[in-house]
Amino acid sequence: MKKIIQEFLDAKEIAIAGASTNKDNFGLSLMKELTKSGYHVHPVNPGYDEIEGISCVNSVMDLPEEVESVILAVPPALTEEIVQQCVGTKVKRVWMIRGVGRGAYSEKAHQICTDNDIEVVYGFCPMMFFGKGLHQFHLWMRKNFSKLPVEYILN
Repeated sequence: MKKIIQEFLDAKEIAIAGASTNKDNFGLSLMKELTKSGYHVHPVNPGYDEIEGISCVNSVMDLPEEVESVILAVPPALTEEIVQQCVGTKVKRVWMIRGVGRGAYSEKAHQICTDNDIEVVYGFCPMMFFGKGLHQFHLWMRKNFSKLPVEYILN
């Protein structure tokens, strides 16, 4: 999983499914952080034409071909739908976010990815890797005092 996380960090084109204009939306916060860090972010949400001045696409199937990484900031049921849309596209990897609560992870979506050679990151908040300060401290805390997904430890 470390390798896949590094591929996310190295990509300069990243889609975020679930970003919205709601100021409390995690996808929006992540979008702002990634944009500030120099990433070209592609919000995916059929409910908006644009978010923070960035054009929004309706589906991952509408993403430009150079986008190979998708962060899912949606409930698990939507994760399954969006992952299914990724099949047959240029998407190589998805990140099913985990912050407070269950996050976007879905076993069914994970299996769809596995069956279609789409790499998966789960069990982490992306801000622990993309963010600064307190977010990086959170990753340090998880590594030293909490459980990490076994795939992260073995890679």
